[in-house]
Formats: sequence, C-alpha cells, structure tokens
Amino acid sequence: MPRLLPLHLRALLFLASTAVAIALVPRFVAGWHANALFDGNRDAQDPLARHIAHQIINHNGGVFYKSGAERFDGQSAVAIYQMALLGLGQTILDHPEKRDEYLPAMERAADYLVDPQTLTYAARVYGEHASTRIGPNGGHAYVGYINMGLGMLRVIDKNTRHAALHDRITADLRRELFASPTGMIETYPGESWPPDIAVVIGSIGLHAKATGLDIRADLDTWATRFTQCAVHEPSGYLYQRVKTGTCKPVDAPRGSGTAIAAYAIAFAHQDLARKLYGALSAHGYITIAGFGGIREYAPGFAGKGDGNAGPILLGASVGASGFGLGAARMHGDRDGYTYLYRSTALAGIPLTSGDQARYGAGGILGDALLFAMLTARRP
Repeated sequence: MPRLLPLHLRALLFLASTAVAIALVPRFVAGWHANALFDGNRDAQDPLARHIAHQIINHNGGVFYKSGAERFDGQSAVAIYQMALLGLGQTILDHPEKRDEYLPAMERAADYLVDPQTLTYAARVYGEHASTRIGPNGGHAYVGYINMGLGMLRVIDKNTRHAALHDRITADLRRELFASPTGMIETYPGESWPPDIAVVIGSIGLHAKATGLDIRADLDTWATRFTQCAVHEPSGYLYQRVKTGTCKPVDAPRGSGTAIAAYAIAFAHQDLARKLYGALSAHGYITIAGFGGIREYAPGFAGKGDGNAGPILLGASVGASGFGLGAARMHGDRDGYTYLYRSTALAGIPLTSGDQARYGAGGILGDALLFAMLTARRP
C-alpha cells in the first residue's frame, strides 16, 4: 500500500487544488461560448437570434415598457427595434442562408421603428418627428438610431419598402451634419451628445454602403471636426456631452459613449473608430481572473454614471462593457471580447428554452443590445 502524505501536505494540496479550481473553472464555464461567437459560429448565434426574431414578430408595435417616463419608454423601443435589425442583419451577413428566416422580423422591426408613435417625445419637443421632416438647421440626432436600423435592412434588402424614407432621412442628416463646424447637431433641443452623433454618422455610412454612394471626402472632413471637438486627446475617450453649438464639454470623457462610438463610427470612418477602440484598449480594460469590464471614466475623471452607463462596479460600467463587446469583435480583439463575454455570461444569467436563448438579467432591451454587440462584424 502506498504511504499517505502527511496531513499538513494533504491540506496544502487540497487548498492549492481549490484555489486553482476557483481561478479556472468559473472563467472556463463563463467563457466557453466566447470563441464560437467571436468566430461567427452559426450554432452559437442562432439561439439568441431566434429569440429576438420571435419577440419582434409577436409584438404588436409601439413601446415595450410602460414606466410612465415617455422619453425612456420611447427610446428603449427605438433601441430594441434598432438593435434587432443590426443583430439580425449581421447574422445574415455571416450566414446568408438565414436570410429567409430572419428578414421578415427585420421588416417588422423597421415598420415599428419608423412609426412616429414609437417615440412621441421627439415629435412633442421638436413639433415634428424626423421620420416626417427635418427642417433646415434642425437637430434630430436621435433619428440616427432609426436610420442605422434602416441602413442595415437596406444592406440586406436593397428593395425594402422603406428605401425612399431611408434616402430622405439620410440626405437630411448629411445636410445638417456636414454643414456643422463642430461636426455635431443636437439630439433634442439644447442637448448635444457626441455618442449620438457617432450613431448618426454610422447610419450615413451604412446608407453609402447600401447604395454605393461615395462620400469619403465629406466623411474625412467630418471626422476631423468631430475629433477636434468631441475627443479628449490625453485619453482618446469621447466626451459624453458638450454644450450645444460649441466644443465645450459639460460631462466627462466616458467609456459607454466611447464604446458605442467605436462600434457605430466603423460603418463610416474606420480610422476614427480604430482610434476610439484603441483608447478603450489602452485605458479602459479592467480584468480580474479572466473576467473583464471597461472603465466608465477616462483616467483622471470620476463620477456616479447615469442611465447610459448603468451600474458601475470597480470602475467598470455595464454600458461600456456591453457596447465594448461589439467594438471588440468589430476590431478583431479576441482577448478583449472573451474577457467581456465571461463577465456578461456570469452576470447576465443565460437561459435556454427549446431552440431559443436569452439573458435573464436584462429583459428584451438587454437581449437586443447584447445580440447586436455579440454579432458585430467588420463592415
């Protein structure tokens, strides 16, 4: 019979094995899906895609939430429809054989997205909704989210019934944005948010991709103005908000806005998008035992965050980390994507039912946002 190790050595071996298990097992379990998703594996993408398509097809239009806050309810509906369009479109681009299955849900989402009743707040504060009209010297940057969704639909279906509306909204946005000396327009009256402008320019880039329009010179001029006005040069982070009509920041450079901009701007100006993601890579990532998040505030800044950032833990925000997933995949950063996905899988509570999957922690809004970011791809 072999002799047993002394008790103190057995105790040390047990503690060491336990420590290794604690360090490795959670990161393996939480991250085993990350490589398949990063590589665009169809079996990895399909369950969440089916869930989102099912939710859109079976929804009766209008808002998903009735919190009593008109602005939140409308904006969340726009985000859900837009992200559903982006995620389903990205999945089809990765797997063209899925077009017939997912295009009907994209068409339904677009129908709801352009309905002025989806965001009545915008029509009330401007006196008109951008899907109806954008007057000269108007803002309406919120319509970038609508237009980006239409752009992805147009990439998948060039003959969409919304093509004429897509052309008109894009022409209005180009007119206003390219004429602006700061490279920005208002989201709502008196509110100028650089992350929203990133989505506007991304929607303009998607329109150019779908229609073959060459606007590279205009995009380069815009990128120079926008960078000078909206990017905090020491960190490369994007200011979250600036004083309307100026380049004066009224909020800190923030990770949540920088991350969504690194994703959205890539559809229009990849050099600027890479610069923004480079800032997140250099200053934003926090990793602990293989789990990762992105700092909400650039070095030297601090704050409590807001609804755009979501909860902040150890300096990393849910908003920055969630949008960072899309930016990481779009810019080919497998390690960053894996770090962020492990945290998402751990905190998001992945659930499966039949051939569908969802995340229990975020509802349909969280599912749609994660779906679009998990399937993000190089334009």
